[in-house]
Amino acid sequence: MSKSSLDLQLDMLEAQFNKVKASLLNGSPAALQDAAATFQRLAVEFIQFADAVGRTQLATPARMRRIKALSEGLSTLRECQLRQVAYVERALAIVLPATREKATYTGAAGAYGSAVRRSGTFSGFAA
Repeated sequence: MSKSSLDLQLDMLEAQFNKVKASLLNGSPAALQDAAATFQRLAVEFIQFADAVGRTQLATPARMRRIKALSEGLSTLRECQLRQVAYVERALAIVLPATREKATYTGAAGAYGSAVRRSGTFSGFAA
């Protein structure tokens, strides 16, 4: 028995999901961006195809299991990516602690010193 078009598209979606997972584990931002963009395109095509043939064909138990596994896997990948973002932010706070606090020579007015103060004697001149 040959696979249906929905099953073939689910196969492609699962294969691309595995590529997204692998690129996230490798830590390559460019590869992750490419893999995620392709995964998103395939997911949109899958939904459009499912709408065209009727979503009732998705209701088989095997397909629903596969779709649910993809959904749960995506939420796990999202959590992993958020964890990596937190690690990077902590590392930056350790390596570059000055980014959290005021710089040594800047005042409240900005990076070029404090605001001009008047001396009180001549209101038209600044001291």
